[in-house]
Amino acid sequence: MTASATAVSSPARPPASPGLGAAVLAEWTKLTSVRATYVCLAVTLLLGVGLSSLAALGIGAAGTQALPPGVDPVEQAAALAHVGPVFGVIPLVVLAAQFSAREYPSQLRLTFAVHPRRGRVLLAKTVVLVGTVLAVGAVTVAAAFAASQAILESFAMPTVSLAEQWRTTLALGVTLPVFPLLALGLGTMLRSVAGTTAAVLAALLLPPMVSTLLPDSVQRHVLRYLPTGAWDNVVGATAAESPLHMDPWAALAVLTGWLALCWGAALRTLHRTDV
Repeated sequence: MTASATAVSSPARPPASPGLGAAVLAEWTKLTSVRATYVCLAVTLLLGVGLSSLAALGIGAAGTQALPPGVDPVEQAAALAHVGPVFGVIPLVVLAAQFSAREYPSQLRLTFAVHPRRGRVLLAKTVVLVGTVLAVGAVTVAAAFAASQAILESFAMPTVSLAEQWRTTLALGVTLPVFPLLALGLGTMLRSVAGTTAAVLAALLLPPMVSTLLPDSVQRHVLRYLPTGAWDNVVGATAAESPLHMDPWAALAVLTGWLALCWGAALRTLHRTDV
C-alpha cells in the first residue's frame, strides 16, 4: 500500500517593492523630464558667473581708490568670487520647490503604489537633488571664481588664487544644497510651490537685510542660529568681530540640525498624509 504525499502549497509571496536604485532612477526621470529644470539650472549658472563678473568689472573700473576705508583689496577680490554663486542659490530653491511640491495627488498615489516605503521615495528625491545641485554648483563656483579674478587682473587689481581660497571655495560649493534641501522638505509638507519658494527665500534673504537694524543681542542669540547665519559662518563670510560670528564647526552642526529637523518633519508628513 503506497502512501500518497499531499503537497501543501505555501502562499505566494507578494512581489518585492523596487529598491532605492529604482526609486532614484524614477525621481531622476521626473526631474529631467521637465523644462523648468533646465531653465533653473541655466539661470543658476548665469547668475553665479554673471553677478561675480559684473561686480568685479565695477570694482576694477573704479580702482582701489574707490574702495571704502579699511577694506582689504585682497579680501574684496575673494568676496567678489563668491557673491554670484550665493545668489545662484535662488533658482535652485525654485527648482527644489517644484521638484517636491508640484506632483499631483494622482501622481503621488502611483509613486507610492510602486514604492510603498515613503521614506525611500523622500531619500531618492534627496539623492537626486543633492547630486544635481552639487554638479551644477561646482561648475558655477569654479567659473565665477575664474571669471572674477581674470577681470580684476585685467584692471591690475589685487587677485587671489584658488590655492589661497580653496577652503572657502570648497565650503561654498559643498553647502550649496542646504537651502534647496530645506525647500525639498518644506515643499513635501506644504504641497505648494509658491508657498515653499516664498518661505525659503525669506529665510535666505531677510536675515542679512534686517541684521544691521537689530541690536547685537538679537544678532548673537537669534540670527546667527538661523540657516543663513550658520551658512555664512560655514563658508567664512562672517567677520570675526561680528555678533553673528561663530565657529565654523558649530555653524555646520546648526545647519545639520535644521536639515535633520526639516527632513524628519517631511517624512512624518508623508507617513501621515493620505494621498
